Amino acid sequence: MAFGNASNYSKFQVIKRLTFEQDAAEGNPFNGNIEKKVNIEGKILGFNYYESIYSPMVTASFLMQSTGGDTSGVDDFAGTLKDAAKIRGFEEVLIKVKNESGVLDWTKKKRRFKIIGSPFNVDDPQKQTAYFSMVSMNGLFASNMVVKKAYGQKGKAKVSDCVKKMLDNGRISTDYENYDLKGTWKKENIHNTENNMKITGNNEPLLDTINALCPKSIPEGGGDPGYFFFENIDGYNYKSIHMMIMDGYEQHKNKRYRETHTYTYKAGASANLDLQDDPNDYKVLLTPIVRRDQDAINALKNGTYNVRVCVINAQTHEYNEKIYTIHNNDRKTITLGDGIEINPQNIQELNPESYCQTHTFYVDPNSEVEGGGEITEDLYSPDHYLPRALMRYGLLHAQLVEVQVPCNLELTVGELIQLNIENITQDPKILKEYNDHRSGLYLILHLCHYFDMENSYTSLTLARDEYGKPRQF
Repeated sequence: MAFGNASNYSKFQVIKRLTFEQDAAEGNPFNGNIEKKVNIEGKILGFNYYESIYSPMVTASFLMQSTGGDTSGVDDFAGTLKDAAKIRGFEEVLIKVKNESGVLDWTKKKRRFKIIGSPFNVDDPQKQTAYFSMVSMNGLFASNMVVKKAYGQKGKAKVSDCVKKMLDNGRISTDYENYDLKGTWKKENIHNTENNMKITGNNEPLLDTINALCPKSIPEGGGDPGYFFFENIDGYNYKSIHMMIMDGYEQHKNKRYRETHTYTYKAGASANLDLQDDPNDYKVLLTPIVRRDQDAINALKNGTYNVRVCVINAQTHEYNEKIYTIHNNDRKTITLGDGIEINPQNIQELNPESYCQTHTFYVDPNSEVEGGGEITEDLYSPDHYLPRALMRYGLLHAQLVEVQVPCNLELTVGELIQLNIENITQDPKILKEYNDHRSGLYLILHLCHYFDMENSYTSLTLARDEYGKPRQF
């Protein structure tokens, strides 16, 4: 069977935690909370699952249809899930979906969803159709956590180590359990940083505090500043742009990985998902939609190519000014294409005095830098990492493309996929089938798995910073 065929819900369960009063009404002999579990596998009309490299929480939604026999209330009168179970928000949902590509498993203790708010419903005389929005349980609890401790008080703690400790120390108490974020991240998904920092906390929200560290983080061993903090199927991630690209290059050297992460678009490709001899698993089903392609004006304004950095010494009042360009970068920028080359038609790339973006920093060498830590190296000073990070973020989003493919549950955000796009030519296409300029590796920014009663798809938003094939291949 093809990836795009209907998937199997091996588990779709809603857990309603009853209050003490409801326990007593239902004849519970114990003075404590109990769970009511409702299985709804055969009643799902559609299910959507979302990941984003911008978001520290996975979201999802499902649409179900009920004729009133889902469960019963305290009076044993059968009703729909929404009405009989009194769904008002914060109920747990366990989901496990299988297809030919793999398994999407959200049934583990710290990998579950929570319903956020009362569902929207439409009632007919004989049935009810209800739409439920959900967010990951980690994301819901973490959004209520604050950073109370200080990390790296002596300025000797790496930013990545502080992130790990903040996640491990994140906990909150509810009426029925104590929830913490230990075990919600893997070692390989927190990329080590080169720079140190002090984070004071000040009871600021946990997720916001970690997000604010992203442009201040420098990857260990080289590469541009700039990280992303996000949640996906593997848990929490704190990854640098540089290392995501480098890791993707290494993974694509593996033949099986490369096969499951390579997609081809041909204008004549059939989108029929039921072909026996050609299941269409790795074909792009619809014409790729280009959302952005080298927006020159915004790139110039945002300082993607050149920025001016002004620094004032708080003690001596000495004023220094320098120009950063993407070409004099000593961090050895790695891109997804041929590499950064000077464009002879771009004024900013030819004239280092040409810029549209200015950053000004007021720095005291003997005090703690923004976020903490004594300035012992220029590398740790904000005027060195922040402008470069903003340049790297801008460069990464130079090209944005949206594609739809048969549902592939092995894909996740932060990975690289190979996209092959056919040539538009009057020469025989057999001579050069794919466009070397548009084809290449792309980073997955957003991902949506969509399931209905007949088919399943994966929609991707892809980003790339340079045209052409990567230099490593």
